[in-house]
Amino acid sequence: MMRKSQSVLSRLLFERMEIVFMPRLGKGIRFSVHPLTLGLFIILWLAITLYALFITARYIDYKIVKADNKLMKTKFAMIAEELSRNRKYLEMSRSTDEQMRQMLGMKDGKHINRPFEETEEINFKEIFAKNAKDIDENQINKYLVQTTEMAKEKLANFQEIAWFYANQKNISDYTPSVKPVTDAVITSGFGYRLSPFGTYIAYFHKGLDFAGKPNSKIMVTADGVVRHSGWAQGYGQAVLVDHGFGYSTLYGHLADIKVKAGDSVKRGQVIANMGTTGQSTGVHLHYEVWKDGTPVNPKSYF
Repeated sequence: MMRKSQSVLSRLLFERMEIVFMPRLGKGIRFSVHPLTLGLFIILWLAITLYALFITARYIDYKIVKADNKLMKTKFAMIAEELSRNRKYLEMSRSTDEQMRQMLGMKDGKHINRPFEETEEINFKEIFAKNAKDIDENQINKYLVQTTEMAKEKLANFQEIAWFYANQKNISDYTPSVKPVTDAVITSGFGYRLSPFGTYIAYFHKGLDFAGKPNSKIMVTADGVVRHSGWAQGYGQAVLVDHGFGYSTLYGHLADIKVKAGDSVKRGQVIANMGTTGQSTGVHLHYEVWKDGTPVNPKSYF
C-alpha cells in the first residue's frame, strides 16, 4: 500500500501533464507541462499579482495624501492671510487709540501704546509652499505670540480709555456747574467784605448771596447725596450736599426744604425755596462751593 502511494505521488510530481483547451468550434490546443513548472508558474503569477496590487494601492494612497497636503497648504495659506490682515487691523488701532486719547485730553496711561517689534515680514505663502521639514516653526510661533500680546495690549488700552471716559463723565456729573437759582441776582460776592449788620467789621464771605422773590425755587448744582438738611448756626434752614470727588455745596437761609439727609439728588433738582431764615437781612440764598475742604468762588463753576 505504501509503495502504491509513493508511486502515485511520484507520477504527480515528475511525470508531465497534458493540458488541453477545447473551444466549441475549431481544433483544440494541447500542450504538456511539468507539474513543478506549473506550480512555479502559479506561484510567480500570484506574486506578480500581489505586488501589482500593492504598488497600485501605494500609488492611490500617495495621490490621496498629496491631494490632502495640497488642500491643507491652501487652508494654511488662507489662515495666514487672515492673520496678516488681522495684524494690520491691530496696527490701525494704534492711531485710533491715540486719536481717542487726544480727543479726551488723556495723557499716556498705564498701558503703552506701542507698535509691533521690527521683524522681517513673514510671507506665509512661501513658508507653506515648502516641505514640512523646512518650515521654521519658531518664526511662526514668534509671529503668533506677538499678535496675541498686541491684541491683549489693545484690549487693555481701550478698557483704560473706557474707564477714563466713564470717570470723566462722573466727575462732570458731580461737579457744580450751574446757578442754584435762576430768577435772582448776586448781591454779595466771594471774599472779604464788611458785615451787613452795621458792625463795620471785615470778614471773609465764603460764598455768594442771591437776592430774589420769596419762595423762589432753589436747585442743587450737581449730582450728590444730602449730608445735612435742617437748622445750621448762622445759616438758618440749610442743606449740605456731598458731590464726591472732593466737592460739596451749601445752601443757606432756606424755606420749605424738600430733601432730607441721605437723599440722592440730581443736578437741577429743586431742594428748597428761597427764604430769610437764620442771620439774614432779607430774602436771599447764601450759596457755597467747597473743594477738598476749602471754600472756592462759586462763580468759577457756573
